[in-house]
Amino acid sequence: MTPVSLEQILAWNPDVILSWNDTQGGYYSKLLTDPKWQSIAAVKNKKVYAVPSGPFNWFDRPPSVNRILGLKWLSNLLYPDIYKYDMAQETREFYKKFYHYELSDEEVNSLLKDCGGI
Repeated sequence: MTPVSLEQILAWNPDVILSWNDTQGGYYSKLLTDPKWQSIAAVKNKKVYAVPSGPFNWFDRPPSVNRILGLKWLSNLLYPDIYKYDMAQETREFYKKFYHYELSDEEVNSLLKDCGGI
């Protein structure tokens, strides 16, 4: 949650960008279309991902058991040659074990939408 200017991000020119999704107040949907971001490698190469969230963020706030699933999601996303998780199946199993809830196909698709690595 450290403030960073667009100029700093342009200087870093990241290969991958992780963003909160729009419902969490993130800038995800605008990153790919905002002209100010178009020169960034991650945007050019369409490597901008919304962090899954439901019922809590899988990567950031608030701290929750979802970070366990977030580790699998992120490793699968960044290192697919090493971590070959079926994230739909992993998500189903996680929700069943930790939340005692069976996700429908629609719910899995909604959770994993825009996050890559499905």
